[in-house]
Amino acid sequence: MSITTESQPQTEESAVEEIGGLIAGFETARDVKLAAKAVRAAGYRNFEVYSPHPIHGLDDILKAKRPLLAYAAIVGAVTGLAGGMWIAWWMNAVDYPFIISGKPLFSVLPSLPVAFELAILLAAFAVFGGTIFLGGMPQPANRLFRVPGFGRATNDRFFLAIDRDDPEFDSVRTNDFLAQLDCMGVESIPIDSPNEAKLPRPLLMVAAVLGTLALVPPVMIAKARTTTSTTPRLSIISDMDYQPKFKAQTTNSLFADGRSMRPQVSGTVARGDLREDDAYYRGILSEAESGGVEQAGASGLRLIPVVADDELLPNYTTELPLPVDEALIRRGKERYEIYCATCHGQGGDGDGLVTLRALELEQGTWVKPTSLHAELIRQQPVGQLYNTIANGVRKMPSYASQIPVRDRWAIVAYLKALQKTRTATADDVPADVLSNMRELN
Repeated sequence: MSITTESQPQTEESAVEEIGGLIAGFETARDVKLAAKAVRAAGYRNFEVYSPHPIHGLDDILKAKRPLLAYAAIVGAVTGLAGGMWIAWWMNAVDYPFIISGKPLFSVLPSLPVAFELAILLAAFAVFGGTIFLGGMPQPANRLFRVPGFGRATNDRFFLAIDRDDPEFDSVRTNDFLAQLDCMGVESIPIDSPNEAKLPRPLLMVAAVLGTLALVPPVMIAKARTTTSTTPRLSIISDMDYQPKFKAQTTNSLFADGRSMRPQVSGTVARGDLREDDAYYRGILSEAESGGVEQAGASGLRLIPVVADDELLPNYTTELPLPVDEALIRRGKERYEIYCATCHGQGGDGDGLVTLRALELEQGTWVKPTSLHAELIRQQPVGQLYNTIANGVRKMPSYASQIPVRDRWAIVAYLKALQKTRTATADDVPADVLSNMRELN
C-alpha cells in the first residue's frame, strides 16, 4: 500500500470541503485494535475499522449496535412456521378435506415438517434480504476503493477510517493524530462523486432489454392457454414429443389384437424364475412323486382322486421340502409375529389385536380366524398350510408378494412346532431339558 503522511498546504476549511475523511493503514490486528481504542478515547465517534477477518473485542470499542439480522431471522422463522401450519390446516381441513382411515383432517405433528422447512426458508430469505438492505446495497461504487492500497483490506491489511462528519474531525489535527498511532501511513478519503451514485447508463439499458425479453415467455404462455390455434405447437426438441412409442392401455394397429401392451409369451420363463420343484415352490407333489394319476384343476393345483369318495383334492406334500433346524424355527416365529399374529394371535387361537378390535366394533363383516390348534387345521398337510399362506383362503388374502418362499416354509415349520406345544407329552421332551422343567399346576 502506498500511503503518505504528508498533508497538502491548504486551509482547514478547503480541506474539509475536498476530502471525505482520513484513513490510516496498519500491519497487524493488534495495531489497529489499539489505534481504535486511542481514537475512541480521543473523543471520535464516527469512525470504522476494516479488517480481512473478525477481531475479538472490536465491536465493544466501536460501540457497534446489535445487528438487526437476528431479529429479521426470528420474524422470518415465526412467519414461516405459522404460515406452514396455516397452509396445512387450510389445504387438509378446509379446502380439500379427505378422510383416510379415520385420521383427523388436521394434526400438529404431521404438519411440523412442512412448517419447519418453510420457517427455515423464510428465515434465510429474511437474512439475505436484510443483508442487502441494511448494507446499503446495491451500491455502484465505494469511495474507499479510490484510496491506493485499500483493496488489501480483504487480504492482509487493516485500516481505520475517520469520517469528516465526526464532530471532532479536523483535517490537520486528525492527520497528525493518526500519524502518531504507529500506522503505516495516512491517506485522504475522496469525497463522493455524484456520478458514482448512479448505475452506468449501458448497464441500465442492458437491464431494461433483458427485463423486457423476460416478459416474452410468460406472455406467450398466457396467450397459448387462452386461445386456440390450428398450427402445431412449438417443439424445441421434437424427437422427445414425437418419438415412436406405444403407451400402456391404448390401442395400436401394429398388432393383430389391437393392443399396445403385449402379453407374456406362452411357455417362456424370466431368467432366474424357473421353478421346477413343485414341492418347494407350490407345496404339491408331481405325478412321479405321488405315484398316481393327476389332473389339472381350475386353480392350477394338481389334483388326485381320493379312493373313498372319488373326490378330487390337491396333492399336497406332507413333508417340509427343506431341512428343519432351530434357525428355521426362529425365523418362522419372527415372520409369524410380523404377518400372522395380528389376526391369529401370538398363540394361534385367533385372538389377535385386529380380531379383537373387529369383534369389538360388531360390524358383522368380520369372520374370526379359525384356531390354528383346531383338529381340522392340525390334520392339514404342510403343503396345504403353505398354499394358504401363498394364495390365501376365504377372507385371508395372499401373502405371496410380502413373504418369500423360504419364509413361508419357515412359518409352516414354526406353526407345526406351535401346534405341538398343545399336544406334546413328557416323552416328546429331551431328557436333558425335561429335568430342568417344573410341573405347572
